[in-house]
Amino acid sequence: MPGERNVEVRVHERDDPRIERILDLIDEAARPRPLAEVLGVLCSEVAAVIEAPVASIYVREEEPDAQVLVMRANVGFPGGAIGQVRLAVGEGITGFAAEVMRPVTVSTAADDEHFKPVPGLGEEQYPIFLALPILVGRRAEAVLVLQRRIGRAFTRDEVVLATALATSFAYALERARARREGDADDAPRKAQLGGRGLSPGAVLGRVETSPTFEGLAALARARGMAEDVDVEVRRLRLEHGLEATARELTRAAEQLPPEARETLAGLFLLWDDQRFRSLVAEEADKELNPAVALRNVARAYARAVYAGNAPNEASTARSVEAETFCMQVAARVIDERIPSQGAALLVTDRLPALLVLNAVAHRAAAVACSGKLAEDGLGVRVARAAKLPVVSEVGGLFAWARVGDRVLVDADAGEVRVNPSAATIARFRRTS
Repeated sequence: MPGERNVEVRVHERDDPRIERILDLIDEAARPRPLAEVLGVLCSEVAAVIEAPVASIYVREEEPDAQVLVMRANVGFPGGAIGQVRLAVGEGITGFAAEVMRPVTVSTAADDEHFKPVPGLGEEQYPIFLALPILVGRRAEAVLVLQRRIGRAFTRDEVVLATALATSFAYALERARARREGDADDAPRKAQLGGRGLSPGAVLGRVETSPTFEGLAALARARGMAEDVDVEVRRLRLEHGLEATARELTRAAEQLPPEARETLAGLFLLWDDQRFRSLVAEEADKELNPAVALRNVARAYARAVYAGNAPNEASTARSVEAETFCMQVAARVIDERIPSQGAALLVTDRLPALLVLNAVAHRAAAVACSGKLAEDGLGVRVARAAKLPVVSEVGGLFAWARVGDRVLVDADAGEVRVNPSAATIARFRRTS
């Protein structure tokens, strides 16, 4: 008809990892984890989106006689730099960006009058700078610094995109400040949050959240596991972690009814997949930090799954399960037992079957999810078979619940109670 226009509407599915990372940023910034861990995740995600091999976040801190910018998270430099590199506001390119409160780009850092070299950091390999002040209120509370090797300057569009992504750091800093102020408040923090029960049951537990590769990488550095060791030692470490994790998941599956075990048969082929094992060996050769190596394996395996094919529900699910397995292997390698017995595990919008099996293996109490889960999803079906209570679509879950809080996850009523009263706990125990 006259005047009509053809309007094309396209929903961008999970086939573009850059879009996925951008959408995940605010969610990651809001996670109730230690600030250093959250900042590490954000650095990693922004570095991947912008395609910068180095990303550092310098946080403004008060010292007795000055205000300084301290590197609190980084991707691309030695782990020992975190917490050690300090610059005054106005010092170096980083401090200059904080002072002028505007993005600063430099094509050759050593030639810039503001450049201040940091011995031992190795940043001379990455002379192209983009420094972005993180504004909270009327001052720069942090500076995000992205760096590249010579030959590829940051474009105007990349500066605009990076500036937008940097707001996630401001959100994380504000959330951390609010949590500190909340912890200082003597008033009890209680909430009754509605949701949708997907796997029946009601249990009391202590809040835990799933680990991240960046958080595990930080633990590995702190425990001296990211130091230069023989390649064969690194290979054996990852192989032993892989085998131990596979055995643990297999034993957990044996607790399920036969029909549930059959649905997992395809997943159990993952750790025998020669392509997967080859990627593990390759990363052991290249990367010192076991958590970083396994993160790289997960990403490479996902690319291999999608290569030459349009993403579909099956390939996306397999990629997510592989990432979950790599995370579990990383936790095993650095001797971090997650989740612990009796934990109420908080997740966002995904419930991989291997995450559920890991929860069963570690005797976690329940799972609560802030997003919507498919009622017939494999993870939900495994949870039902394992009699692990699951509540999804819990509004305000990450705003109210914090790691260590006591929660009553009641899938029968479709709710999660944060820090329930003594009377509520007593009533629950009488009726359970």
